[in-house]
Amino acid sequence: MSVLRLSNVVNLRLWMLLVGLIIVGAPPVDGQEAKFKGRLPAHYGDIVTEAQRQQIYEIQGKYAKQIDALEEQLEALKDKQEAEIAKVLNAEQKTKLKKAQEDAAAKRKKTAEKKVMDAQKAK
Repeated sequence: MSVLRLSNVVNLRLWMLLVGLIIVGAPPVDGQEAKFKGRLPAHYGDIVTEAQRQQIYEIQGKYAKQIDALEEQLEALKDKQEAEIAKVLNAEQKTKLKKAQEDAAAKRKKTAEKKVMDAQKAK
């Protein structure tokens, strides 16, 4: 399979994922309020009753907005920390860092493409 065709397959899969996420995250129809649909913690699925399942979803929904806000704050702090750390480097070090990051990204991409090709060969 050519690299161009492989790239098209990967792009198609990414678009399909994006469309799926958009549909799932779409606002409710006819002004209905969206009901929070949680995910049970590991190993709970075979243990809890349907009533308990609904209670767990309600508890998760109660905390979801707070957790999301805290995760956004944490991400902002990580970005701020990274920017502050980058200020410690001189221009030459920043250039070397950028090159190392680009090389790592290229290696990850090559590995992902190889996995896709290997999976297609296995079929």
